[in-house]
Amino acid sequence: MVNTAPKGKKTKTLEVILQEINKRHVRIKNLEKKNNNLVLYTVLKELLKQMRKCDSLFDSMKPKLEYLGSYFDGLRVGQPTEYDLNVILTLHLDYNKIILESQKNAYVSIRMPEEFRRLSKMPATAMKGFKKTEFWCDPSFRLSVTSFRSWAQSVVDVTLNKLPVHDGKRILQLKGETYKILYKISGPANTITIYIDDDYVIDVDLVPTLQFELPKKPTSSKIDFKKVENTNVSYYFAVPKPNDDEFSWRLAFPYQERFYMKTRNNCKSALKLIKLFRDIQGFEKLASYFIKTLFLWVIVENDEDFWKEKSLAYLVLYMLGKLRNSLAVATIKNFWCPEHNLLEKINQQTCLNWSNRISNIIKDIERQKVKNPYVVLKYFTKQGNKGGHNGFEPKV
Repeated sequence: MVNTAPKGKKTKTLEVILQEINKRHVRIKNLEKKNNNLVLYTVLKELLKQMRKCDSLFDSMKPKLEYLGSYFDGLRVGQPTEYDLNVILTLHLDYNKIILESQKNAYVSIRMPEEFRRLSKMPATAMKGFKKTEFWCDPSFRLSVTSFRSWAQSVVDVTLNKLPVHDGKRILQLKGETYKILYKISGPANTITIYIDDDYVIDVDLVPTLQFELPKKPTSSKIDFKKVENTNVSYYFAVPKPNDDEFSWRLAFPYQERFYMKTRNNCKSALKLIKLFRDIQGFEKLASYFIKTLFLWVIVENDEDFWKEKSLAYLVLYMLGKLRNSLAVATIKNFWCPEHNLLEKINQQTCLNWSNRISNIIKDIERQKVKNPYVVLKYFTKQGNKGGHNGFEPKV
C-alpha cells in the first residue's frame, strides 16, 4: 500500500485529521451563524405578527415558534442556510377530552370532543375565525391532516400576498433592511425562502403542529412511552405529515431527542461526520433522521462514559460499523416505535450495496490509519475524493 502522506513531515494522527475535517467542513462559522440568526429571528417575528393580523383563527390559536431541527440541535452540517421551526397552535378546548388513537407506526388519529364541533357554530367563537373549522373533521370527528394543512398554508399565502412584489419576490422592509421572500409547499412544511443577497438565501420550514403533554398518550400505542417518560420532558407534537391516510398524524419527540443527546462529548461531532460521509458517498436516500436514530440507539445502549472516554476517531469508525450492519439487513428501527423500520422504503439491494461499500471503506481506513491516516480524506471530503490533501498536511 502506497503511503500518500507528505514526505519529510510528521504524519498527523487519524484523530487530528478528523478533528480538522470537523472544523473545516462541518462546523458552522460563528459570524455567519450570528448574522443568519439575526435575519431569521427578525423576519419570522414580523411574519408571525402579520399572519396573526391576517387570520383571526390563527391569532386565536396563540401561535408560538419553537426552534427545532438539526441546526438548533447542533447537528447541522455545512452552511447555516436551512432551518426547521414548529409553529405550535393551541386549540380552545379541554385537551383531556381529545382522544389520540394509535395508527400504523408512530401515527395517531386525533378524535375531537363535542365542544370542538360547537366552536364553528357559537357566535362568540365563530367571530374569532372558528367558522373555518366546521369541515376539519370527518363524521367520526377525526381531525383531518389535509384540512389543517390547507388552512395553515392559506394563512401564509394571504400574509405574503399582501406584501409588495418585485421581480417575482415578495418584499419585506424591516429596520432599514429589505428582504426578498419566496414561498412553496414541502411535505408538512411551508418553506419560506429569504434572500439576503441574490446568491445567498435562507430556507425556513414552518411546520404547523399541535402540542400534547403527558400523561396523555394514544390508546393501545406501540410507541415506547417509557423512553419519553425517562427524560422528564412531558411535551410532544402531532405533525400533519402527508400520508396515505388523511386522518393520521405523525407523533414527534424532538425535546426528548435533545435530552438523550446532550452532555455526550463527541457524540454530536461523530454524528455530523457520519452525515458528511453520507453526503460525500452520495447516499441521498439515507435521511439525516435515520442516522440520528442510529445514534440514539447507541446512546441508550451505553452510559455517558462511552462518549467521554472514546476518541472521535474511534466513535466515527464504530458508528460506520453500526451503519454498515444496519444497512446489511436493511433495518434501522424507529427509536420511538421499534416495530417500524425506517428503511422500509429503500430498496434492499441499494442498502446492501451501501453496506458493502462502507465495509470496504472501513477496512481501508483500519489498514492505513497508522501509517497513512490521510486516507480518510478521500471518504470524508470532496477534495480528498479527487486526490490530494488540500492543506491538511501537518505544520513543520
